[in-house]
Amino acid sequence: MINAATIRDLLEEEVNRLNLFIVDVVISPGNRIAVYVDSLEGVKLEECISLSRHLENRLDRNTEDFELEVSSPGLDRPLKLPVQFVKNIGRFLDVLYTDGRKVSGKLTGTDDGVIRLETEITIKEKGKKKKELQQLEIKTDEIKSAKVVISLKK
Repeated sequence: MINAATIRDLLEEEVNRLNLFIVDVVISPGNRIAVYVDSLEGVKLEECISLSRHLENRLDRNTEDFELEVSSPGLDRPLKLPVQFVKNIGRFLDVLYTDGRKVSGKLTGTDDGVIRLETEITIKEKGKKKKELQQLEIKTDEIKSAKVVISLKK
């Protein structure tokens, strides 16, 4: 049976050669293999093709048939690795804590297992509402999921 650890092992050398990193390997029923790779500069189509061919040449369809997809994770997939947070500094994130709380804000930095998020809070002062920026520090082990917010506004 094909498993994620095997796929990672088979791709390790080629991923390093291309200066990429593996974000996730998902194997669905029917041996549908989805490999998500990224880099700080983004992923080119040619790199996905190279990884796909590399993997195709190392798996035996006669032993076990499979379907293969190699791509970048896309903005709809949650951030999983510390380097993905680094790559997305300056973007807005929706963060879901492990306890169910949600927060949105601009990712301003990350280090040592902590992300910094600039959020906007509303304060009532003398009967008026006033918006103020607040810096949150969130430990990455308190994050259930974090997704980049897709905005079409400028």
